[in-house]
Amino acid sequence: MTSEQTAYGGKIIVFATMHGKEELAREAFRRILGATVTTPQGLDTDQFGTFGGDIPRTLTPRHAARAKARLGMQIAGTQLGLASEGSFSASFGPLVEQMEILLFIDDDLSLELVEGTLTSSPLPGGRTIATPIQARDFAQALNFPVQGVILQSRKDGKTTVHKDFTHLDHLQRTAETLLTAGSSLIVLPDYRAHRSPSRADTIRTLCAQMAKRLATICPHCNTPGFGQVDIEHGVPCSLCGAATQVIAADIHGCGKCLQRARISRPQKWADPTWCDSCNP
Repeated sequence: MTSEQTAYGGKIIVFATMHGKEELAREAFRRILGATVTTPQGLDTDQFGTFGGDIPRTLTPRHAARAKARLGMQIAGTQLGLASEGSFSASFGPLVEQMEILLFIDDDLSLELVEGTLTSSPLPGGRTIATPIQARDFAQALNFPVQGVILQSRKDGKTTVHKDFTHLDHLQRTAETLLTAGSSLIVLPDYRAHRSPSRADTIRTLCAQMAKRLATICPHCNTPGFGQVDIEHGVPCSLCGAATQVIAADIHGCGKCLQRARISRPQKWADPTWCDSCNP
């Protein structure tokens, strides 16, 4: 099947973003689906929460992505929408866990699909700083200005966020002003897609996965979007044969009907390290 013959050949799909994410989807959706990805004007996705903390993030990632996509579709007057949502949490000591989801909506087919990933981010978490030089050093360690940084100040119970820095001198002067005024100050990576190359790469990969999924037709009902919906654990332990938590198969399914397919992974035996019986 060529891209022009897919269900989305010649269609326009709206990516709800303020930060250039449509550019991350455009090539794969054009090449694989024959679709055009655009973004609407006048869209405010910050209302659903920001990485800097000045606007709380109150929705789950999926609900936030759905709300963004719906808003973009409403503004553009279209039935096809995309949105992504990322979250970063320092729950493993110095490691920062990155979760990213990409959500697609087709209202004509009553279809909602999600592609996602959970990885360790190459970026560190935020740091409390006491001097402007510490802000400068942190930014340089991140490869600023290619990777952006945010200053998060707090004073009298109020959080203020300062972002979109392009020069170290401006960053350092801002940090100095805030510290002199008695604010506590945290410097953290700017995780917005247009200021974070590593996050942009993650979203680009998910966009390619979603495009391939939308080009895959359900063998039962012919609805586009047949792809991974679950995983199955249980690779047997090589020592005792008990089922482990190692993934044994991927479960693919349709977003419209109940069609499912089990695709075994190549690993036949698990190391006893992963066995609850051998290594309780």
